[in-house]
Amino acid sequence: MPSNTSWRTTAIACALLGCALSVAARLAVGPPGAYVHVEWQPTVDEATQAQVAERYRLDKPEKLKDPYSWRFDLIDTSSNNIRALVADPAVRDTHEIDRHAFTLEPTAPRTARRSRMATGGDEIVRTADGLAIELLVLAILVALARTTITRLVTRGIPELDASAAGLFRIVFGSAVLAFFTYQRVDASWLAATFDLEVEGRFHAAIIDSLRGHPVIVDLLTPWLLLTVVAFTAGLFTRWTYALFVLGALVRAFVAVSIDSTHPQSTLVLTLVALLPSRWGDAFSIDAWRHRTRGGDPATPASRHYGYSAWVSGLVIGVAWAAAAWAKLSVPPGWTDWVLNGTVKYHFVTDSVGAPLQWGLQFARHPLLAILASFGVIALEAVVITGAFVRNEWYRLAMGAGVMALFSGFYLFMGVFWPAWWILMLGFLPWQRLLRAVRPAHGAHARSAGPAVAPVAAHWGGRLAVAQSLVVLAILTQQVVVSALKLDQAPMFSWYDMYSATYRSPADWAASRPPRYRIVVSTAQGRSELPRCNPHSEFVREFEAALKGSADARTDVWRELRGCGQDLTGVRDVALEGDVQTFDWERLVFESRPAATLGPLENVTPP
Repeated sequence: MPSNTSWRTTAIACALLGCALSVAARLAVGPPGAYVHVEWQPTVDEATQAQVAERYRLDKPEKLKDPYSWRFDLIDTSSNNIRALVADPAVRDTHEIDRHAFTLEPTAPRTARRSRMATGGDEIVRTADGLAIELLVLAILVALARTTITRLVTRGIPELDASAAGLFRIVFGSAVLAFFTYQRVDASWLAATFDLEVEGRFHAAIIDSLRGHPVIVDLLTPWLLLTVVAFTAGLFTRWTYALFVLGALVRAFVAVSIDSTHPQSTLVLTLVALLPSRWGDAFSIDAWRHRTRGGDPATPASRHYGYSAWVSGLVIGVAWAAAAWAKLSVPPGWTDWVLNGTVKYHFVTDSVGAPLQWGLQFARHPLLAILASFGVIALEAVVITGAFVRNEWYRLAMGAGVMALFSGFYLFMGVFWPAWWILMLGFLPWQRLLRAVRPAHGAHARSAGPAVAPVAAHWGGRLAVAQSLVVLAILTQQVVVSALKLDQAPMFSWYDMYSATYRSPADWAASRPPRYRIVVSTAQGRSELPRCNPHSEFVREFEAALKGSADARTDVWRELRGCGQDLTGVRDVALEGDVQTFDWERLVFESRPAATLGPLENVTPP
């Protein structure tokens, strides 16, 4: 094991970084704004008012009952700016401001952090706070992790030799290569981005930045394919893999905007977690170059190598454990998800795209639905144990359970997330697979003695510390994210998918959201915007805009323009749609019209 001094130093570094990260985020984006009231002098005309408001960064003007009083969002809340505002001859009086101390009153409603950036300030602070909490928790774990905790969380890492790790690299790299070959992104995805709920402000700011540089997105696929081919071949493995992960992170921000966080997050987290890996010592160009220079070809077994083939199983186990926790904690009662036979509701909801309609039969068999619901939660909860058990057959059994879950998702619900399937490679016995592929390797290992035999080797040094920290970080981030119920693209989620439950079919039918279409009105008549997809967050923003929220109105029209459609001459926009319900006796869907939302007038036509 690494020395106690190394662990203490790492713990202190994590704690200091966590504290500094939260402070640095606030310094970078500035303080939040505040709503204040400004009473103008009666002699000040509207043009002067607008100039003064711009000078002191008074945004979102809203006229009050008093003809000279307005409500503003004060973006710059610094003492110097407030002092100048209070002293300006055009301003007769202010409210929610301490006119002697030149500060905000404690009662002033706070608004978004926009003093140093137009959007994303609050999201950056929330993200920094979440990471700070994780780092502080990680620091505590590391401080206690000198022996017991580290041995516990890393006990399941298998001891592989360099050849087994090299075989895993080739198979894993080939699978990832296939994924990015068929899951291409380009600049056209930026125009289709529309899911505010997935993006969030920080994510939206990144997407807006990429929209200003679309060539970066167009180059992502060639970059990924080039680096992953070099990595799979073992050419400058550490560097090409790091460059590949960098491209994968940028790609994930684009892909998540359309596919949501869940289909991408586990693969992205695994790719990052694999950075401290040593897997280019065999079956690689690097190993060939090393041998030609007279390097030692001996490759004793070590958990340094086993970590690479193991960590994807940990990630998928953690994700499923979080999903099980969500199913227990989201419903009103701990047993509701099971006793309501909830799988039948989700099978019915997603059956339209399923290759088999067998899932609909659970609607007729309540007891079978209850048993299936219990089986799902039990299996999701137990998969993570495969990462901490040394027996390779037990890990393989957990992998078979994961495959059963994935197969059920696809067959009964039409849900196929290829990125998750790739991670099942972490459950395979790679040392046995190597002996099956190269029988001579196994014979050589048996005759070569301790130098190359797959026996326990000293697990220490900086690489062991880095790998141990990653394991602790994976576990810590999931505890924090699940406790705070966070989703932060592209790789952090509390995996609440399918955690909702319903007391009865009638309750399920009442919860069915309308499927809306976005319809605009122009001088030529009404027409649909087919490229704009009104996700649930957009609908909520639309409803808030109809109730008079100026912020929501701005967001609605900004996102409509982000669809890549020409909105010239659009007078207003409305949401029209219908609701699909299910006949639980005949097992068929029925459709009925939904109430139209809007129209929402375009007060500033493009």
